Amino acid sequence: MSNKIVVPVVLVLVATLGAFFAVNSQLTSLQSSPAQSQSLGAISIQFASAGLEAASQGQANGQGQGNGQGHTTTGTITNVVVRFTKVEIHAANSTGNDGWTTLNVPETIIDFTQSSSVSTIINGASLPAGKYNQIRLFADHVTISMRSGENLIQRTLNIPSGKIEVPITPSGFDLAQSGTVNVTLTFTFNANELAHNPKNMTPVVKAQVA
Repeated sequence: MSNKIVVPVVLVLVATLGAFFAVNSQLTSLQSSPAQSQSLGAISIQFASAGLEAASQGQANGQGQGNGQGHTTTGTITNVVVRFTKVEIHAANSTGNDGWTTLNVPETIIDFTQSSSVSTIINGASLPAGKYNQIRLFADHVTISMRSGENLIQRTLNIPSGKIEVPITPSGFDLAQSGTVNVTLTFTFNANELAHNPKNMTPVVKAQVA
């Protein structure tokens, strides 16, 4: 009588253990799937500065005529500090606001006055493999310092729309699975614009891919 009870119990235990190992094997297979790991690449982004345009700095030192708003302050630009809050990159096969991916970056403050300054803001961030054609930088304001005679003047300017859109010319770049791409964004500032415009400024930014 006891044998008839034990056998069904053993069969149930075997079936249960078999199902457990089958499910566990499937989970392990999913976690180690090559398709998941190989579908990503890595991107690094650096900020570099070309400094202030020499000709524009000469104009800033001159006797400016203002901008129609009664603002005639002139002087030599000594610092250009930009605070960035976010970076996004756009997939080339998307249109409009679709296809933007946010790259995690801490709030970054950079002085672009020196042409030798280079700052890495994103180092090896994971990104889905594919083709990308544009980078969007978000910056809430710019602080400039300007020396006029013996006085040091500081002014806060805005970047229109709070962002800078940088096309990756001529046709973007391809990020391969498990590949890496380095992008250097070089900023050039117009000293005349910084000195004479009391509200807004727009740097010229070019992207170079390596």
